[in-house]
Amino acid sequence: MANATQSGTIFRESFGSLKLHIIPFSNIENTNTYASGLTSTAIVGYWGNITNGAGSTTMNGVDITKTGATFQFNMGEEARTGTLYVLTGKSA
Repeated sequence: MANATQSGTIFRESFGSLKLHIIPFSNIENTNTYASGLTSTAIVGYWGNITNGAGSTTMNGVDITKTGATFQFNMGEEARTGTLYVLTGKSA
């Protein structure tokens, strides 16, 4: 499995005892992974969004799975851009 191409600045916003990590990607292929470097036990939740692939008229969506602090993107279409959102306890 190859790594997804993270692009730009990772933004972090604090909300009380929680922190939201906003991670942009310029290229995500099916089964790409992203090793976040976060403490896996501090991760409260995660979700993401992706754009339509180039020349695609349909969007199959993305299934994001997590093993420890590594995320895997599973999708039915070609490469695209997207954003991963990870909510953690503030200590992460």
